[in-house]
Amino acid sequence: MKDGVPQIGVVDLADGYRAGSFSDGDIGAGAEPDPQNRIDAFRIAAEAARSVSAKYAGENNAGSAHLYEELAKTLELQTE
Repeated sequence: MKDGVPQIGVVDLADGYRAGSFSDGDIGAGAEPDPQNRIDAFRIAAEAARSVSAKYAGENNAGSAHLYEELAKTLELQTE
């Protein structure tokens, strides 16, 4: 995020993930992102999911912490 606007990330759509840099409020619109940009997007998304997991763990919300930890693992698998 920069000034509250997403810069790079991952969106989970019905037909799969869309990952890359945001432009004009959309992610990866029009063209496939370069492979490194896609990898970076998944890594950043996984880090964000882990941060949310840690926040929930700190609040003793084990269910949500587990959900976000599993999401982080799923996102990391997309880079392999």
